[in-house]
Amino acid sequence: MSSSILKNVIHPKAQTAPMEKKAGEEAPARRIVSPSSFDSGTSHDAAGSETEDMEMVLGALVENAPVAMAMFDKTMRYMLANRQWLTEFGLGQVQPLEGRSQYEIFPGLHPGWRQVYDRALQGHIVRSEHDASNAPDGSRLVYRWEVRPWRKKRDASVGGLMVICEKFSATHSAADEEGTSAAPESGEPVSTLPKIPPLLECAQPMLMLNAQGVIQRANVTAARLTLDRGIQEGTTCFWEVWSDGRDSASLRQQVLATLADLSANPGKPSAFITTRPELSADPTSPSRWLVSSLNDKHMDEAAPLFLLMGLPTQAAEKITQVTVQVPQVAPRVLPPQPDQALEATVKHLEEELRRAKQELRTLGEAQQAFSRRETRLRSYLEGVPCGIFVLDERGAPLFQNERLAQLLGRPFEQEQTVEEWLSHACHTDEHREQVALVWRESVWRRQLTRTLSLATADGLLKELEFHPATLPGGGLLVSIQDVTENTRHEEQLRSMEAKLRTLLTGSPIAVILTDKTGVIFEVNQNAEKLLGQVKAELRRYPLDAWLDPDSATARRDALRQLGKSGRQAEALGVRVKRADGTFSNAILHLSTVTDAQGEMHCTVHFLQEAMPPAAVAEAEIAEPSQAASHLPDLTTPQQSTERLLTTDANGRVRTWTAHARRIFDVEESSAVGRPLHQFFRPSDATGFFADLAQQAAHPQQFVVRPFFGSHGIRGEVALSARMLEEGGCEIMTQITECVAVAAPAPAAPPSTPLLTAAVPQAFKVVSASSQRWPVADLEREKLLLTETHHRIKNHLQIISSLLNMQINGVSDQDARDALRSSQNRVRAIAALHQHLYLLALGKGDTFSDFTLSLVAHLRECYEVTAEQISVRLEIQEGPVLPEWLMPLALTLNEALSNSFEHAFPHGRQGQIVAILSYTQESGELTVRDDGVGLPAEFHPGEGGGLGLKILAVFADQMRGQLFVQGSPDRGTEVRLRFPLVVNEA
Repeated sequence: MSSSILKNVIHPKAQTAPMEKKAGEEAPARRIVSPSSFDSGTSHDAAGSETEDMEMVLGALVENAPVAMAMFDKTMRYMLANRQWLTEFGLGQVQPLEGRSQYEIFPGLHPGWRQVYDRALQGHIVRSEHDASNAPDGSRLVYRWEVRPWRKKRDASVGGLMVICEKFSATHSAADEEGTSAAPESGEPVSTLPKIPPLLECAQPMLMLNAQGVIQRANVTAARLTLDRGIQEGTTCFWEVWSDGRDSASLRQQVLATLADLSANPGKPSAFITTRPELSADPTSPSRWLVSSLNDKHMDEAAPLFLLMGLPTQAAEKITQVTVQVPQVAPRVLPPQPDQALEATVKHLEEELRRAKQELRTLGEAQQAFSRRETRLRSYLEGVPCGIFVLDERGAPLFQNERLAQLLGRPFEQEQTVEEWLSHACHTDEHREQVALVWRESVWRRQLTRTLSLATADGLLKELEFHPATLPGGGLLVSIQDVTENTRHEEQLRSMEAKLRTLLTGSPIAVILTDKTGVIFEVNQNAEKLLGQVKAELRRYPLDAWLDPDSATARRDALRQLGKSGRQAEALGVRVKRADGTFSNAILHLSTVTDAQGEMHCTVHFLQEAMPPAAVAEAEIAEPSQAASHLPDLTTPQQSTERLLTTDANGRVRTWTAHARRIFDVEESSAVGRPLHQFFRPSDATGFFADLAQQAAHPQQFVVRPFFGSHGIRGEVALSARMLEEGGCEIMTQITECVAVAAPAPAAPPSTPLLTAAVPQAFKVVSASSQRWPVADLEREKLLLTETHHRIKNHLQIISSLLNMQINGVSDQDARDALRSSQNRVRAIAALHQHLYLLALGKGDTFSDFTLSLVAHLRECYEVTAEQISVRLEIQEGPVLPEWLMPLALTLNEALSNSFEHAFPHGRQGQIVAILSYTQESGELTVRDDGVGLPAEFHPGEGGGLGLKILAVFADQMRGQLFVQGSPDRGTEVRLRFPLVVNEA
């Protein structure tokens, strides 16, 4: 706050100052109150002698100080004031002074002092070394004052203020007469005014203005009239103190127009400015101002000045035109002298301005460089072939490239966290929690690379690999790559490797794998036994080291011949070195493994130890003799026909005979009620019943069919089929009975056996009549079936995504609608395979739940709310036969899609009803709506729409009947009636 704000304030005011004391009169006795006693709130009597001594010392110090001093508490009430303070401000008659407020003693105190006091109470020291003002008699006064806080001894908090003031006479240098004052220590700027002639001190208010209307000088009278607002010379404008807020704009326009008119017309002597008299409480406040120009040869023509003199209301009414001459000003104006300080200041400011402009240019260039660099970095990030997003130190997204949105089909939304973004790609709560845990603990906190399984907006499951990188300034840069294909290839490789290892370890003969150079890198246990060394020892040598020289040469020649001829395998006899140094005969089978370029990658060696010829002969002679001694009599087969089982109209087992129990090893209680195809063809019910229907046309014909029994039993049985009148069919089988006959003599053994490999027991051929085939049980078939459904679903989702990309690139609406319909059909098939996949795992819901999800998807696709079109589903409870699921699901999809798309145009409301019911022999699917209906000339056989063609194909596939009927504004009904058991006899 500039000291000029306090001008004409500190001196005694006529309305507030008490009467001066008489000359020679002694000042009345004053009671001194020390800060310590005021702080503690105790009296002098209660304080100790030491406190009284300190009060006396403090009182004597303040009382005899050569300057005016006063002490106040935090509410600006007097605590202490010395004799000089009372003399300077005429407070000798104001008794008692202690306890009274400074604002009560000086009710007209300038508001600027309140600001000074408030700042000092905040702990600052405010001072002015040179504060000039005018006394009431017109003389020039200069004050030096300081306001500082005093603090309590108990907690060092501000307890009040100490004000010190010193007055000087007006006989000082020209700098004092100009009213230049130092700035307080609060750091507020000081206005530096040019050397302007002082105004005449008179009873009328007089102001000196520049061309912008800023007050350059004001006499004491003008300052008294504006005490409530305050004049800061060189800063305050005329209309700011002589108008209210509502009239300020018009007065400003009037003042500037008048000053501009006087500047443009030097010959014009004067002009008038009219103000509102009610702006001041003083009745002598001027209502009009006489304005004249002060430009002469001593003044600067570039900065003209104007003299304003306020006229009372009475005088203003009588004066019409007054030519103001100011002869007193010219003699007092000194010839212009070069002001070195001003020139230095101007040069300094020019230098600062030049430096500021240079810094501004440098900052602008740096900002452009940073902007170009940021644009270049953004282009780099956009060009990276992976998704990228940047997070700050709190995990909030700062940047994301376009490829990130393409990975999952959804970008980061505003104010969305990474966990919220990832949660949209998780279908279950368990999956969502697992993904959030991996992101939070591994990627965000530990900066580890992790792969997450996430679903795109189209429902396609992807494997995404997150690569985090810590940024220098804090935060994280995460790159995301689609590794779905790589992950699947790795899974296939791991699966293939597991299978090969199983074959390697489970092989009953020795298996040795060598690289291109012939060095062993893998063997099985039988090879270790044959060669008498462990795997670690065998890996140190090539295979030729365990063969004699001739055998090693033969092996290398055989490999060269395989490479030239293109064959995959070769066999030769070799001699193998044992651990004791002896050699044994063996048969070596070679098989090469090539890489993707057709080059040899490695070689697989199968070693079978050969038996000596004598041992082979003895074994062959002993074996027939033992067989001859235990050979039973031969038998003659005799066949008979027996009933095996019967089924109902739905293809489920109705009766189960003892022969069926013996063949399938399944009890009657477990077999009755099961679908028949599960015993013969579990994964192809439609094909099995179609073949069975064709076989039923020839009841006398027996067909050998493979079957599946319990506990992994698998075999073949001859069957015939016959349709029953009450529905279903009867399955017959042939029973063979044997009649014993004499056994022939055994054949003679061969004379000279050759070198023969000892065939292990596992490789001996087992007669089909003595043992059933070793096959996997139904659980394996079930697993294969579920994997098939899962893969088909994934492939269909890929096709749906491709269709979606094609839709986004097509602008023609008809083409978009056609592609959208195709996409809905593909999605319906994918959802059905997902339903079958869950059914095979035993986790699936009923067909009714599948239809609910289908309706929800179609609502989302066609953007139809439940309030506009309601759908009522009546699906018969119980499992639907798997062979009817595909045509039923697609028929329902086509009918519902047609109703959603065409039956309710322009926001029309209505209802769709879908009913699926079964009888013992047939089923019926009905879909009807109450929409706009079909045109009168419509005929189902002549319709060219793809939907009707698809419905006709499904009806023909199910050997059923399709009915489509409707009338204008009466709705449409699609009904499909189909048999549950197909009979083509």
